[in-house]
Amino acid sequence: MLAGIALLVMLGTVISGGRPVVLAVPGLLVAIGVVLAPLVGMAVMVVTQIIWVIGGYAPAGIGLLAVSKIFTGLTALGWLTAMLRNRIAPTWAPHMLPLAAFAAVALLAPVLTPAFASGLVGVGKYAMMFAPYLLVANLAITPRGLRVAAAAVSVAATLSALLAIVERFMPGIDLSFGQGVSLGAHLDSGSIEGVHFVRVTGGIGDANWFSYTMVTALPLCLYWFTTARTLWLRLAAVAMALLQLVGVVLSYTRTPLIGLAGAVAYLVWKRRLPLAPLLAAAALGAATAPWWLPEGFVDRIFSEQYLREGSTPMRREIFAMALQLIGQRPLLGFGYEQFGPQFIEQSRTELGDEYARRDEDGSEPAYLLRAHNLYLDVWVMHGIVGLLPLVLFYLLLLRELEQTAAHGSSDQAQLATILSACLLAFYLCGIGGHSQELKIFWVLAGLAAGLRRVVFGGAWPPAGR
Repeated sequence: MLAGIALLVMLGTVISGGRPVVLAVPGLLVAIGVVLAPLVGMAVMVVTQIIWVIGGYAPAGIGLLAVSKIFTGLTALGWLTAMLRNRIAPTWAPHMLPLAAFAAVALLAPVLTPAFASGLVGVGKYAMMFAPYLLVANLAITPRGLRVAAAAVSVAATLSALLAIVERFMPGIDLSFGQGVSLGAHLDSGSIEGVHFVRVTGGIGDANWFSYTMVTALPLCLYWFTTARTLWLRLAAVAMALLQLVGVVLSYTRTPLIGLAGAVAYLVWKRRLPLAPLLAAAALGAATAPWWLPEGFVDRIFSEQYLREGSTPMRREIFAMALQLIGQRPLLGFGYEQFGPQFIEQSRTELGDEYARRDEDGSEPAYLLRAHNLYLDVWVMHGIVGLLPLVLFYLLLLRELEQTAAHGSSDQAQLATILSACLLAFYLCGIGGHSQELKIFWVLAGLAAGLRRVVFGGAWPPAGR
């Protein structure tokens, strides 16, 4: 702990140009506060991990000093301190076995695939995905910890929705705090001839990723509504849900509607969402849609013209190339972020030429082009040896949440069922986007592990070992 504080002082000295007091004093206070109260650090970590434009802010351009990394590191220090001081065993759950297998594949990717350098980059990125999962799984192990983690997710999603609304009504704003992530709406005038609209990103860097984040977090609003003990808290839950729905609409993205439909159907099936009020709300929304839907939304989401002229033909070509690449290296894959370079190398179409031009002029590097499908993207990168454990990890999370709902208290069962709906929405969004790197999923997976531990007392080593 003392070494970490001393390091903060030295870093503060460098950043402030030799004036350590400028950053050292508040830095020390924050570091001590997080170490002494790691739940606070966990909450800030969750928000900064989910909203990339905040978490990516790095003083003096030093990546290791990005806000999300600082709070992740401080939270890890607080957890380790509390674990050693109170002799708390790490959290254990069966889904961690396939997750460990996937982690091993990712770690060995530099030597298992032809892309050594990209594999090393992938190792670093996967480490930043696994870190919030492990910290939430080991800190959200009390009823209070669970509520803090769940609240942090809802706050992050709502704040992102508010940022999206700012983007919508202030389209000229252009702020960039992290590499490749900026706050600012994007004008789309090429998807459909004669139709112009503004797509928002909510500080997550991409309209599609933003929309996936919204629908993944949205079911948690039902948890807050049903467990609230005052009218004001229920109204707050309704407000959060409306803001997140507004975010989905302003993203002009189709895939999250599939995820939202799946989550709603699941909650109705589990009798957590009453059907009659839901149908009434849907009828009211449909009847008033001409007054509140933004311009171009119906054309982009539902029109036959967009199916012909929009991104659908491009996606077909991308999916076809993904299947072609899988056929070439089905077992081990091509390596991290290698779909784009392979697409440009092997494509003989106008789309391939266009992406090659973008890569050459630097407007869109080749590695940014992905398979637009979570499962195909992982298969292309890591082969079947990576895809199978990841899918098993996904499925075991749902199975364990089902078991937790069956054995927990009413509040715990409600949270378990709603977390299942969140994960189901995320999995369905994966059909239309390479969303496996979105931090909201890894936070919710850690929350599921923590909830299981609260109900069953799961800790390492497992019983019988």
